[in-house]
Amino acid sequence: MEAEDPELERFRRAVNCAALLEGWSPAWRLDRRESTRRALKYRREEGEVLIVNHDGRGWWDPQSTAKGDIFDLVQYLDPNLNFGQVRRELRRFVGVSPTFPPALSSRAKHNPSAPIATRWMARSRLRRASAVWAYLAGTRRLPANVLKAADATDILREGPYGSAWFAHRDEANTVTHVEIRGPGFKGSLRGGMKSLFRLSGAGHGAAAW
Repeated sequence: MEAEDPELERFRRAVNCAALLEGWSPAWRLDRRESTRRALKYRREEGEVLIVNHDGRGWWDPQSTAKGDIFDLVQYLDPNLNFGQVRRELRRFVGVSPTFPPALSSRAKHNPSAPIATRWMARSRLRRASAVWAYLAGTRRLPANVLKAADATDILREGPYGSAWFAHRDEANTVTHVEIRGPGFKGSLRGGMKSLFRLSGAGHGAAAW
């Protein structure tokens, strides 16, 4: 069996369906009033509606049977693209975060009863000049290439007060637990379920411990 293409796996981890819709031309716009943290409703022309779910990893069309992952979404938006062209489109969205309205993101940031995955999505991606970067690169002495790799695979986000959030994910790539490390603080979000590490099988998904 052929090994998984590493670029395809990177697209699955690092491209958010909501960010792709916002950056597509013509752009889709979030319907703030009809969106929830688990189901983001996007609109474009009159009658065009798409719902983004699974923390940005999935989507569906409420007016048809169309649904799928990030690859299906690109081909849904432009059926004329072949798979090579889909890959080229996805490269420009790697690591791009969607621009949720403050009313949606702030509720998740400050609501300790919100689902772990929802709170994770509300946090900012790592920025080179941020307090979190300074803590990890300076105090913890992590190399820049390691921090960039962690950001590219979306296992690291910025928490409050200069803290770094580290994600645990399940076999569906959903965030199930968050470890927190920061200056003078060590802990985790309540209500999560962690795995020690995950090994990919030969075409049989992944095993977690």
